Amino acid sequence: MGQEVGNIKTMQYDYINPPHYKNGSKEVIDMMVDVWGAEAVKKHCEMCAFKYRMRLGSKPSQPVDRDLNKAKWYEAKALELREQIELERGGER
Repeated sequence: MGQEVGNIKTMQYDYINPPHYKNGSKEVIDMMVDVWGAEAVKKHCEMCAFKYRMRLGSKPSQPVDRDLNKAKWYEAKALELREQIELERGGER
């Protein structure tokens, strides 16, 4: 992920999942699952997605896409955790 400027390749900053989210042996979100459990982190993800959707377009000089993509990331993670929880429970809801 980058672009060529003259003869120099520049890297674009990943606002959705930046490198500092992966400083340890695991991503922070995965560490959260280890500490608080999948159910708690699923709820956290659902609330974060709600928060980002509620404030779409409210940040001055920030593209709406950025918060929309963050909301979508949290929604996808919540779905992944929901499916993981269901598998661990033997498919029951």
